[in-house]
Amino acid sequence: MITGQLRRQAARTLTLLLGVLVATTGFTLLTGSVETSRLEVRASADAGFRAAYDVLVRPKGARSEREAATGQVRPNFLSGQFGGITSAQWQQITGINGVEVAAPVAMLGYVQAGTSTRVDVTAQLDPAADRQLLRLRSTWHTDRGLSEAPDPGATYVYVTSRPIVLPDGETTRDAPDWSRLYSYQGRVLPELGLALSRERTVCAGGEMPPYEALPDGTFQPLCAIRKVAGIEGQTRPDLLDPAQRSHLVVVRREPDGTFTSGTEVHNRTTGSRAEVTVDWPMTLLLAAVDPAQEARLVGVDRAVVTGRYLQEGEQPVVREEAGTRLATIPLLTTTRPYLDEQVTTTVSRATGPLPGLAGRSAEDLRQLLAALPVGPGQSTGAVDADEVFRRSVADGTMRVNPFVVLQAGSPGYPDGGALRPPAVAQDSAELWRPKTLGGDLPPWFVQDDAFRPLTRVPPAEHRFPGFEVVGSYDLDRLTSFSKLSEVPLETYRPPTAHAADDASRAALGDRALEPNSNPAGYLATPPQLLTTLQSVEELTGPDYPHAADPISAVRVRVSGVTGTDAASRERIRKVAEAITNRTGLEVDITAGSSPAPQRVELAGGRFGRPALALTENWTAKGTAVALVEAADRKSVLLFGLVLVVCAMFLGNAVAASVRTRQRELAVLACTGWTGARLAGLVLGEVAVIGVAAGAAGAGLSFPLGRALGLEVSTGRALLAVPLVLATALLAGAVPAVRAGRSYPARALRGAVAGPRRARRAGRGRTLAGLAVTAVLRTPGRSALGALALAVGVAAVSLVTAITWTFHGTVQGTLLGDAVSLEVRGVDVAAAVLTVALGLFSLADVLYLDACERDGEFAVLRACGWADTEVMRLVAVQGTLIGAAGALVGAGTGLALTVAFAGTIPAGLPGAVALVAATGVLAAVAASAAAAAIAVRRSPAGPLAEDG
Repeated sequence: MITGQLRRQAARTLTLLLGVLVATTGFTLLTGSVETSRLEVRASADAGFRAAYDVLVRPKGARSEREAATGQVRPNFLSGQFGGITSAQWQQITGINGVEVAAPVAMLGYVQAGTSTRVDVTAQLDPAADRQLLRLRSTWHTDRGLSEAPDPGATYVYVTSRPIVLPDGETTRDAPDWSRLYSYQGRVLPELGLALSRERTVCAGGEMPPYEALPDGTFQPLCAIRKVAGIEGQTRPDLLDPAQRSHLVVVRREPDGTFTSGTEVHNRTTGSRAEVTVDWPMTLLLAAVDPAQEARLVGVDRAVVTGRYLQEGEQPVVREEAGTRLATIPLLTTTRPYLDEQVTTTVSRATGPLPGLAGRSAEDLRQLLAALPVGPGQSTGAVDADEVFRRSVADGTMRVNPFVVLQAGSPGYPDGGALRPPAVAQDSAELWRPKTLGGDLPPWFVQDDAFRPLTRVPPAEHRFPGFEVVGSYDLDRLTSFSKLSEVPLETYRPPTAHAADDASRAALGDRALEPNSNPAGYLATPPQLLTTLQSVEELTGPDYPHAADPISAVRVRVSGVTGTDAASRERIRKVAEAITNRTGLEVDITAGSSPAPQRVELAGGRFGRPALALTENWTAKGTAVALVEAADRKSVLLFGLVLVVCAMFLGNAVAASVRTRQRELAVLACTGWTGARLAGLVLGEVAVIGVAAGAAGAGLSFPLGRALGLEVSTGRALLAVPLVLATALLAGAVPAVRAGRSYPARALRGAVAGPRRARRAGRGRTLAGLAVTAVLRTPGRSALGALALAVGVAAVSLVTAITWTFHGTVQGTLLGDAVSLEVRGVDVAAAVLTVALGLFSLADVLYLDACERDGEFAVLRACGWADTEVMRLVAVQGTLIGAAGALVGAGTGLALTVAFAGTIPAGLPGAVALVAATGVLAAVAASAAAAAIAVRRSPAGPLAEDG
């Protein structure tokens, strides 16, 4: 009988079959989308979980207020962290169970590096002139060409065909023999050296100038015009004074047409071209590491491209001379300085008769050279810092000055709004003034605005350290990690800041802003120079403020960590806890951190750089773990929502289907069928349809899942069949039992308004009044339609809120943005499927409702109503039902959002309102479509059925 009923009521059977099919397929696909999203999040989080280290150990109080409040740290934070951890504390960390690597780093500060570029001036020389003078002026460029700083100093090139006598540096290196300092044509000129020793020359004491042979046979010195620091009793010069930035270069034109330059015999060069050395001062950040731990951390030993790596436990070579401690400190350099600097040089030739230069005092010579008229200048091409640095490292000409060591702090950020680091005041002249030996010129860019406070490390008394470059390494060859989990606290990350708006992008030429040689500038470089921890004491001396605790940070890698799984996270937590308990230092878990772009508004500079809006990658700690936890919460919420939506959908569909059979069930009851038998009939039909549609839906979910990119497992598809069947039986049981218990005559008569409503019949004179009356006359049926729409709107609202909250939680970091982009398609698919399920539920209820009201429509048409009037009436009823359901659904969705998320995301109310309005329009369209089907039939058929 069940199969016969299903065949006779083909339309009703097909409708219910389609509803159960949609429910089964929707359940499988929606749960598949939830699992796919969760797996994608976990896979991305695992891939971006591990950076160079898992735990960062810093001194007590190292966290800034902003870091404590936001959990975010600015790039290259360690460049401004000096000391605070003792060697004993580091050894305690290495002994903790589970510590695989514990790599200490001691930031020591910025030192001066003397490099140079060579300028070919041959084309600017007069081949017929016996003596001539060229003036070279340098213009420094940085900030992608936005800052241009003409150097006030000049390089004067004196080219002469007269013999030049140079001091023999090899003779005087250890114990000077002044009488043998100068020689000419194989003959020693003791009077020149002895004159220097007695300070009888016009040059500054201690200087060893070249001598020029004059036509009368005498020799006169060509004095340097730059003051020399480090001579006892001499005033320490201001190296930022423009007068101190000029110097004289002597070039000898040989009889064979070649050119010889150089200040001493051992560095004299001769060639066919007249090439002049132009000083290029750079400031480089120096750090000390443990070579073995550093090699295990990032593979620095494998990144060495020239020379050798630092040896484990390597000590400086120290010797004592006359109460002075001399130390040679091993140094490893990068292959690049990571400085955005270029220089252009303008070459001009002095015009008019050239006066004699030899024999003048340094001050007279300086004034004379500055006053000489020169002709028009010729500019050379720009030279880049990278090129100069590489060549200086390769040929061993780079000099590192240990006598000026500056430590730069971190920029400040006033509270509120965008990050706007204020400029800080400082005395640049005093900071760079040599205190002992030294005197290398600081870069001219150090006079630009400062954003980081500078302090100077006090010089060590009676210590004269020197550096020996033992090798260089390439940062690109270090062990690489995911860009999504790159930790900007990392020692080796080159700093950049990209434009954040169109104006800044145009100013920078679509390039990133990079640091320069101003150690107080906003961007901090990573260490370009590495030495060993054993060298710190020789470099800084016992008076160094952090002599007892020189280590700035310890980067810890934990053994056995494979991803974001609970076991790996627990291993990291235990190590971090053990470090805190044993050392009392500040410990941060950096595993799972990710760069978090921040907008920084940088004020303009003194050399032409305009104000810039920049995006800088800070570090957001714990991003991967937050992603996984947010994905798990989202999965639980969406899975529960899927069950509710599918259950409500089936409940509505089955209940509506049973309601349309009230007359049929009433007739069967009149013939003697008991309530139990009626319920069994209904539930049997529902069971047959549920099994058939459930199996078809499970099979259909596989190709649909592949098309939508969703993970549909066989177990989940098979599980959907009994779940859907149980839900369908439960939904059909209540109306079936009610139909069996009701009076058959009442079901046969239909719903008629009672006498108490007669006095309110006036409202039925209008179409809207009739619609309201129809809605209220059958409240159960109206409520069923409204409930279908309410469930759909609430479900879509909650899906939107869940995904919105999830994406809002994970966005703001590179890893979070990448994950958000990866799972956005899956989340959109879940929302679309939920919308489709809700709308189909609504259409199913309204269609069955129209079928039930077939007789009512026939009476209206028999009374003279046009088909369009009937359809308008149904549309108004659908609008009323839809508005009620949409309002209830929107309110329920927002309430559930607050319950689950704790707040309503910005923009969600507007999205919910749009969903509700769409639901109302869908209700109207579904009602009109159902009425259009009903009016196609002749009124005689339904009236005859009612009779």
